[in-house]
Amino acid sequence: MLEKLFSVSGGLHFDVAERDFGKQDKGISPNGAQDQLSFNIAFDIFDSPESFQAIEMIYPTKIVANKPMLFIICGAGYQQILIDENKPILKDKVYSLNEGQTISFGGQKSGFRTIIFAVESNATTSKYIAKKRSSLITSFITDLYSERKIRVVKGPEYYVFNDESLFDQSWKISQNSSQMGLVLEGDKLDVKKIEMISQPVTDGTVQLSPNGPIVLMRHRQTIGGYPRVLNVIETDMNKLAQLAMGESFRFKLIDFNEAIEINNKYRKLFSSIDFLEQ
Repeated sequence: MLEKLFSVSGGLHFDVAERDFGKQDKGISPNGAQDQLSFNIAFDIFDSPESFQAIEMIYPTKIVANKPMLFIICGAGYQQILIDENKPILKDKVYSLNEGQTISFGGQKSGFRTIIFAVESNATTSKYIAKKRSSLITSFITDLYSERKIRVVKGPEYYVFNDESLFDQSWKISQNSSQMGLVLEGDKLDVKKIEMISQPVTDGTVQLSPNGPIVLMRHRQTIGGYPRVLNVIETDMNKLAQLAMGESFRFKLIDFNEAIEINNKYRKLFSSIDFLEQ
């Protein structure tokens, strides 16, 4: 990753890179951006660059370019996104920034996490200026966020439930949530008590702790000792990443065949369309 294309001050953000697979046997999760959909849109618009700098912003920061760069903003949007405090710009479109120029955010926010993705400005990258995400991706995202339901499949210990009350209520994302997992608040569930040794977990594993469900996010551990009752499908992990603490949603149970169909549609969409539109 190319360092220091831009500096960041204020707010709350996390540096993000491509996911690092192949180390979970050593207890290291792949990490990466929580909203992989938004990250991959930015990454693909620049044709999977080897060198880039990217952050996932939760609360507004101020960005200063350390050298000429091209950038795109994806994910959560703001009422105002300004270059040098006076030039309004849009998200999901590539812009250029000269050394010393700034990006600032203000006004009402839509969503929770914002990706700012930048590459160095040079003769090779200049072709990306003014490019934007495909209208097909825009339609896909609009459909994805049309309802507050998170689709899940049954986990290995789903049998601990004595009823389906998990699906009959809304779950609120607790202030105790973190990059590792979302702690959910809701009515107490009727479950069987079991003893189990720690087992492998993955992105979207819903563990049932004594205090309620926990959805494991991208920076999770690699094993867990609580029952793995559900697993959020990959597409909806990105949707979940855009819900703020204090917001609520419902789980929607689907079968494995439907989950595979949704996943295949998602992957096909990304592999078959041109991300670069004027």
